[in-house]
Amino acid sequence: MQYPLIFSSILLSLIFGQSIFAENKIGVMNVNKVFIESPQVSAAKADFRRKFDFREHELSQVQKNFQREVEFFNKNSILMKLDTQRNEQQKLLEKQKKIQEMQAKLQADAGKAQQEAFDNFSRKLEMAVNKVAVDKKLDLVLVNASLAYSKKELDITHDIVKQMRKM
Repeated sequence: MQYPLIFSSILLSLIFGQSIFAENKIGVMNVNKVFIESPQVSAAKADFRRKFDFREHELSQVQKNFQREVEFFNKNSILMKLDTQRNEQQKLLEKQKKIQEMQAKLQADAGKAQQEAFDNFSRKLEMAVNKVAVDKKLDLVLVNASLAYSKKELDITHDIVKQMRKM
């Protein structure tokens, strides 16, 4: 039942499509290029490194120390009294749990920071696209990744990057 409706819709859009799009001004943007060239992304990366490099390094050191302790325990546990061996195993399990908690906290904080940076970038990108679209009197802005073809004259990526640099 729906196939004739879909077919007729496609047929009508092919017949009248040219006149519909001829009246509208369209712009195309390359989001990847905007992302790469955006000063907001560079700033967010630097801020992320500033916030998390030390914690990642600290966690790495704790993990290395833990690994040494495990190796020491494995070498020497045969020589330990049974009570001492159990106590040392318990200490290692507690340290392992703390390391896992540190990892989880770091991952959660990093994920939250990345999401906040992405949300900030998305808001600014939307403002930049809207500004460029209004300035150029565009009716529609498309992302080039979803297009099979577009004329180079429709590309407004440079204008969007330029606008992003002003923000």
